[in-house]
Amino acid sequence: MKPKTSKGPERTAYRLLLEYDGSRYQGWQKQSEKQSSQGVRTVAGTLERVLQSAGLRVLNLTGSGRTDGGVHAAAQVAHLHLGPPAARAADLRRIFDEGLPADIAIREITPCPTSFHARHDATFRTYVYQIALRRSAFAKPYLWWIKTPLSLEKLQKAWSIFEGVHDFSAYADLEPGESPKGHVRACHCTCDGGLILLRITAGHFLRRQVRRMVGAAVQCALGRESLEQLQRDLDHPNPEANLYWAEKAAPASGLFLERVGYAGDVPETEGRAMVLVP
Repeated sequence: MKPKTSKGPERTAYRLLLEYDGSRYQGWQKQSEKQSSQGVRTVAGTLERVLQSAGLRVLNLTGSGRTDGGVHAAAQVAHLHLGPPAARAADLRRIFDEGLPADIAIREITPCPTSFHARHDATFRTYVYQIALRRSAFAKPYLWWIKTPLSLEKLQKAWSIFEGVHDFSAYADLEPGESPKGHVRACHCTCDGGLILLRITAGHFLRRQVRRMVGAAVQCALGRESLEQLQRDLDHPNPEANLYWAEKAAPASGLFLERVGYAGDVPETEGRAMVLVP
């Protein structure tokens, strides 16, 4: 059934709040037509196809950040610009609810100014990584079960090393011309039932940065690397360190984009587990 439409401006804008299980997707970002034809599935590409199949013109769909392949989101924010004829928020809700696969859900649809930009206007982003202390029969796609006992004290110390302003060249993949410097506002390590939660907040993140930092912290907690080595690679990054931490990166399965903040929002120091393992 076609959506009800009405005459209006050349462009209508909506702010979307959505969640998704990233297990079957190669990240958020829409791929090229060639990659799409080869079966490369992304979250943004799936949203666009649902809208286009309903007869809507998608002029722009941009997320607050490009989650990597296999990474999940509890609260991704995106702006959606549609060409005429305009679709109402209620129609968009129906289209998404009926057309999206079960692993993507739209939580909120709010009209917004066309000037709102989900990525550029964001002031902070919070990710949470889930490490399981035991094997789970149900939550494997959403955590990293580490079979060897680890030191929570060492994990906390290693995780806190990344707070502050640093050159993260050793812990990320950089785009050409991209600055490696960033400001990590807060790193928190807590236990919630059978989970260890590593939560991190920053203005922005580089590609694969969080997973590599989690992997580095875990190596320290297992006694395989020293806190001094992590600090040296922050202070004096080099290509060898980049390759090493790329190999030690944590699996994508345990990582969630937990929250995106905008002007007036205050980062939270604590949050819930995405999946609880008692």
